Amino acid sequence: MSYANATVSPAARLRAATGVIAIHALVGFGVIAGLTIGGVIEPPGPVVGTYDIKDPPPPPPPEEVTPQPPEQSFAPVTAPQPPIELDRTAPVEVEPVTPNLSDQVVLKPTPHLIEIPGPVVTPSVAPAIEPVPARPRNGPAGWITTNDYSRSDLTREREGTASYRLVIGSDGRVDACEITRSSGHSTLDRNTCRLLESRARFDAATNNQGERTVGTYSGSVTWQIPD
Repeated sequence: MSYANATVSPAARLRAATGVIAIHALVGFGVIAGLTIGGVIEPPGPVVGTYDIKDPPPPPPPEEVTPQPPEQSFAPVTAPQPPIELDRTAPVEVEPVTPNLSDQVVLKPTPHLIEIPGPVVTPSVAPAIEPVPARPRNGPAGWITTNDYSRSDLTREREGTASYRLVIGSDGRVDACEITRSSGHSTLDRNTCRLLESRARFDAATNNQGERTVGTYSGSVTWQIPD
């Protein structure tokens, strides 16, 4: 294979450089010439014409929004299960059982005991004792005398009969005194009960069992100024 001679002569290099310089000179001259040309560039005239301007179409009516009901949550409902029907028409075979007489329990009658009532014991009744009322131990005539008159009752010459009722305790002493009929003078009535409570003594009353108990005693006192 043969190769061309790659060696370039100095004359050829000179010609190439001269051509490049010439091209650059022509380009520079054109640029300068373009810049020196003066003139006014007028804007284009008004555009005359007929235009059909239409009104914009009206906006569409708003869509009616139907309010939706709020969603409600429901608990799941379980349908009741239908009752299971049993087939009652199917025959049931029952094997007869032969009783074993040897296993039967023989009940023997229990002899009935007849109770014979014994003799009735009648409790002995204690003989009743007649109750005894309270009785004076000392003489009633000495309970109140004319010496028991107070000076004021004597001065005013107060007289009268006072009836009384005494409550006698189981110890024979007077527990209470009550004037059942007044003598007409409160001072005589008060002195009557005061003297009886301090002086009168009794044998206590007894009940139907002979036991000492509370009793009563009634009487009267005549207040009279001696001559």
